[in-house]
Amino acid sequence: MLDVMAFGAHPDDCELVIGGTLAALKDAGHKVGVCDLTRGEAGTYGSVETRAQELKRATEILGLDARETLDVPDGKVLNTEENRMKVVKVIRQYRPRLILAFVGNTRHPDHGCSGALVKDASFIAGLKKIETGQDAYRPARILTFPELKFDIPDIVVDVTKYWDIKMAAIRAYGSQIIQEGEDDRDTETLVRSHAFLDIIEARSSYAGGMINAKYGEPFFVDRPVAIDDLVEVFGKKPVR
Repeated sequence: MLDVMAFGAHPDDCELVIGGTLAALKDAGHKVGVCDLTRGEAGTYGSVETRAQELKRATEILGLDARETLDVPDGKVLNTEENRMKVVKVIRQYRPRLILAFVGNTRHPDHGCSGALVKDASFIAGLKKIETGQDAYRPARILTFPELKFDIPDIVVDVTKYWDIKMAAIRAYGSQIIQEGEDDRDTETLVRSHAFLDIIEARSSYAGGMINAKYGEPFFVDRPVAIDDLVEVFGKKPVR
């Protein structure tokens, strides 16, 4: 059983977008896992075998309790019944209290589609009459995370303390991510460029600035959050 399971479309998605949050959750004592829907076989750089080794290293850096890779075709992540059932089985196996997944309106179509797929599967997983040979289970809540651009988020996690861990996990994907000192003039993709890492840092700086932190990672809630004590939740740190 896990406290949190994050879903990405490809190996490295979760590291790039919410790696700091995953490290923070682990540091807080929670059991955390990641499920990658594809093996990243359609990527311009790297083989399936190489990416699997990179994923293993990144998983060790983050200290994850579980990592699953499904066989949804890369570049063809669709919200189909077949794919929903694959995710349902993972949710029922690990029974996470909280699920993290992509929000819509993304640059890569697999990302937005994966979010819709995971959201629907999270509901279906709680239906007893949907048979998978496992007990029905529905997570308490889904939080969604944006890709590169985003509106004002509902929640920002301070990941300043975990920035170096996040970046180490990202750089573990050596076939995908440019390394320090490496020349990127001949790169064929935005992701494999120094500019992309600058974008990741700028994104985190922007989100962090909203909460008086150096780095932050933004999230959206799927429905209103019940609060008993406004002072306890909102009165801890002044906004400057």
